[in-house]
Amino acid sequence: MSKKAEGNRSEIDALALDLTRVTGRFSRVAGRVAGSGYSLIAWRVLAELEQHGAARVSALAHQQRVAQPSMTGLLQRLEGEGWVSRAPDPEDGRASLVSLTSSGQRALDDYRRAAADRVRPHLEPLSDFDRATLARAAELMQSLGDRIDDPSG
Repeated sequence: MSKKAEGNRSEIDALALDLTRVTGRFSRVAGRVAGSGYSLIAWRVLAELEQHGAARVSALAHQQRVAQPSMTGLLQRLEGEGWVSRAPDPEDGRASLVSLTSSGQRALDDYRRAAADRVRPHLEPLSDFDRATLARAAELMQSLGDRIDDPSG
C-alpha cells in the first residue's frame, strides 16, 4: 500500500471512530428528555419498529444487545402504554411479532420533538454557514446509516 493510500486509510479510520463517538454522545445527550420516563433503549425499539416494521422479541433483544427477558419486560411496559401490540407470527405460531401502534408513533414523535427542543437553543447562535454545514452533515449521516443498515451492502 502506498504512503498516500495508507494516509487516506488512517484518515478514514479516524473519521469512522470520531463519527461513532460523537454521534453516540449526541444521541445520548439530546435524548435525555426530562420526564420521558423511558430509557433510550425503549425509544430505539420504537424507532426500529417504525423504520422496519414488526419484529420478534428475540430479534429486538439481539439488536439492542439486551437479554430476551429484559426486552420482554420492556415490551410489556410499552404494551401497557398502548405503544406496541403483539400478534402471532404467521411463520411460527409459538412466537409473536411486535408492532408499533398509532399511539406509540405519537409518543415517539413527541419524544423526538422534546429532544429537538433541547437542541434548538444551541443551534440558534450558530452562523448560517454552520447551520447549513450541520444540515448537510445530517443528510450525509442519514445516507451513511442507510448504507450501513442495508443487509445487501
